[in-house]
Amino acid sequence: MKNNAAMKYLFFFAVLFSIVVSGQDFIKLKTVPFDSGNIKFYIKEIIDDRKEKNLGIHKNLKGETVKLQLFPNAAYAVKSFIDSSLVETSDSQKIYVKINALSIQETRRNTEEVISRATVDLSFCEMRKGKLKELYRIQRNEDQVFAASVFGFTSIIEDVFLSHDQRIRAALEYCFLAFIEHKNSSIDKSSTHFDISNFDENDDNKLNNWYNIIEYRQILTSTYHNGWALGYTGFLDDNSAFIIPYEINIEFYDVKDNFARREGFEYVDATMLRPGIFGYKKIISGVYGTVGVNIPIGVEVKRRLGNDNDIYKFLIGVGASQGMKIIPWQNYGLVLGVEFFQQIQNSEIYTQDIGLEISVGFNF
Repeated sequence: MKNNAAMKYLFFFAVLFSIVVSGQDFIKLKTVPFDSGNIKFYIKEIIDDRKEKNLGIHKNLKGETVKLQLFPNAAYAVKSFIDSSLVETSDSQKIYVKINALSIQETRRNTEEVISRATVDLSFCEMRKGKLKELYRIQRNEDQVFAASVFGFTSIIEDVFLSHDQRIRAALEYCFLAFIEHKNSSIDKSSTHFDISNFDENDDNKLNNWYNIIEYRQILTSTYHNGWALGYTGFLDDNSAFIIPYEINIEFYDVKDNFARREGFEYVDATMLRPGIFGYKKIISGVYGTVGVNIPIGVEVKRRLGNDNDIYKFLIGVGASQGMKIIPWQNYGLVLGVEFFQQIQNSEIYTQDIGLEISVGFNF
């Protein structure tokens, strides 16, 4: 019985291990030397001080979502890259480097572009009385922009993946050249060409998230009409600035029967597009206040009582909306919204209306 139990546990851990391994992929950092100039130090050791020893969760060349890592590990890969440019001599100072942050990110920047970022945060130290003493700390974000339509990120996965190595090397080179300049500069550090800062938090490293949202909207109450709409919203998240989203909607509605018949019509339907200027303001994480001004444009179709012929009319107007949108999950998931709307238009049935609509959608 004990042997059977042991075999079950062994099988469980074997399966678990295979799942974890299958969820990883590696990036090999090329050892391309850079011009380090006249230096008096070499890198004795690279210490990976990150809590998470990976570059982040991304898609590999097969389109699989995996944890990316430098091959065979970050400390070895970075040291191999740096050793190709910094040569140890008999009078060289020993420098230890701590990796505080090393990651890659991708997000959509707008409807036409995707941005990929490599972030490196390094501390340069020396050994004093058996303890590491920080001499210099610097962070670098290396960004690259790729052209991609709203639904076209899949087509550039290969371009993004194969260029991660270049951005990481560029960020590392920047940091090491900054330290070299720091070592060679005078006491007046204002003459250096590199940003010199301490980074205790990584908030500045994080790219804002892009949201793709498909929504169904339903009029909950309105003075004159019933209806529903389908729409797409895309926007780049921002914690402080006013957000201008990209929106496109198509609406279908009909005038309430009592109002249509009062005006002598059997029915009155309309199909509308609603271009305009919309804005979001982040209240707290996942909750946004929304406002908008729009120009509803469409076609009204109606039929008089006792008549078999439809009458068509071009509609145009001005609308406004105020509401709230809730996005509980950043990457994928349900989206809820509510909006109070007002509009005026050139319909023969009514020229102004107010109402309330709710929406449900999916963020992807």
